[in-house]
Amino acid sequence: MLMPIGELLAPVSEESPGGLDLYDDPERQQIEQAFEEEPSGVDWREIVSKIEAQSQRTKDLWLAVYLARAGARMGRLDVVVIGCEMLAGLLESYWDVLHPSLDEYGLQGRKAPCESLTRIGTFLGPLKRIALIEHARLGDYSAEDLERFENEGEGADGFGMFRHAVSELPADALAGTMVSLRAMRSAIERADQALMAHAEGDTGTDFKPAYQVIDNMLRWITPYSANPDEEASAADIDSGNESDTISAPQRSFGRVESREDVARALDAIVEYYARREPTSPIPVALRRVRGWINMDFLAILRDIAPGGMHEAGSVLLARPEEENSGY
Repeated sequence: MLMPIGELLAPVSEESPGGLDLYDDPERQQIEQAFEEEPSGVDWREIVSKIEAQSQRTKDLWLAVYLARAGARMGRLDVVVIGCEMLAGLLESYWDVLHPSLDEYGLQGRKAPCESLTRIGTFLGPLKRIALIEHARLGDYSAEDLERFENEGEGADGFGMFRHAVSELPADALAGTMVSLRAMRSAIERADQALMAHAEGDTGTDFKPAYQVIDNMLRWITPYSANPDEEASAADIDSGNESDTISAPQRSFGRVESREDVARALDAIVEYYARREPTSPIPVALRRVRGWINMDFLAILRDIAPGGMHEAGSVLLARPEEENSGY
């Protein structure tokens, strides 16, 4: 059973709430070594237990990050969330006594653990491979699968089985997953804000890659959730706004003024069919159309009929020759 967040964040002692730096502790070395090995060969439950034990002896950002990363390797969203909440709590409550210490490592010592949560290899890749949709008979599906289905459409390998699995899900099957993803994002936002509050003119960690992955995960599973209208608010982030990585105002659908509006409108239609008419083939077509928004004519033609590119090119090249012929 996972240790409650309150215990993970409890002071080590009244005299030394942050405890000692256990960087060279043998148990700490075992934790770090686990992330250098083949994931399938690691007993991640044991690693989580070691992280929990270390948290009672020291307040160290690396332990929170290792907990989140271990959760991703285990396929446990709940462990990832606890790790992210532990990270936020440490930054908010133990800044002056936290390890890595400012005196020895400066702000960069605090940023380095956080930055490992923004990389594909260390965290975001394993996070996207966690099963979000589980069916005892028809298999499990991760964010990587949902991304592939969106990009490749109904022709994607396994898409038919996936649609069948989704149609058999209970109405509230994804409620817990949605809550966990939203809690994860909220915790990372808190960590981001706490780090920036102490940056004193320096730059904090750029958490944008983590936000984008979580927002995409929310967007991909929202059409299959019980209350997509409510849950979609968590993923209603304008990814084109470079100045705001934390949040963006919600927008209601009205007049379509941009490509982003087109994408949101198509998402809303897909969401309707997933909620009201889950067996309809229309969402399959709309997801493919959504992928064409930023393509030019030839790119769309290449996507629809790769074999027709030569003929199209011949027609387009013939027009200038006809115009120059004088007829």
